[in-house]
Amino acid sequence: MKIKTIGSGSSGNCYLIDDGQTQLLLECGLPIKKIKAGCDYDFSRVAACLITHEHGDHAKAANDLMRAGVDVWMTEGTARAAGADVYRLKLFKQIRPNDCYFTENIGTFTILAFPVHHDAAEPVGYLIHSGATDEKLLYVTDTQYIDYRFRGLNYIMVEANFSSETLADPDNDPRRHRLRRTHMSIENTLKMLQANDLSKCKRIYLIHLSQTNADAEEFVRRVETETGVPTSAA
Repeated sequence: MKIKTIGSGSSGNCYLIDDGQTQLLLECGLPIKKIKAGCDYDFSRVAACLITHEHGDHAKAANDLMRAGVDVWMTEGTARAAGADVYRLKLFKQIRPNDCYFTENIGTFTILAFPVHHDAAEPVGYLIHSGATDEKLLYVTDTQYIDYRFRGLNYIMVEANFSSETLADPDNDPRRHRLRRTHMSIENTLKMLQANDLSKCKRIYLIHLSQTNADAEEFVRRVETETGVPTSAA
């Protein structure tokens, strides 16, 4: 499975994954022109875009993508909050509140959406399995922590937004207090990775790093030291 970063961080998130048969966009938080350029101006193999929540750095171009003929998947709560068009809108169907969501088949990919913890209407993460390569990708961002454990992961794209050491005295700074409650620190990222099965993991991608509160080289070093898995920062 190939993973390409088109944009990552508070200025806009968008990633392209490709298993040789089907392409998926993860998030569309950039202007449509930048997303088109990131896809080499060719949406013909892009089966869908998956959005985790309605914030602009993740959903900015949702309506533009649908107008361009790309199916856009999100939860019903996210769709309402984002003001999404209905033309090519697809919804993950909730089983019950605060549990998990139905699996959907999109091209050669099977997608499971699961709830996460963020200050958004109905935020989710995604477990993605490729039938073409028999590989699993875990994608999770904009959450303080994860409630679930996963087996047989081959790739992990996980937020490492900040280090707790850089956010001292959060109660005296509303913005820093929000970050602690709604985003994943490198400390929580390491705990999440240690709690999951990494025996088949080929690469870890650290995403959505803060420009001011994250040290990409240090974060990569810490993850590789703790997990033994090759790691890079988007």
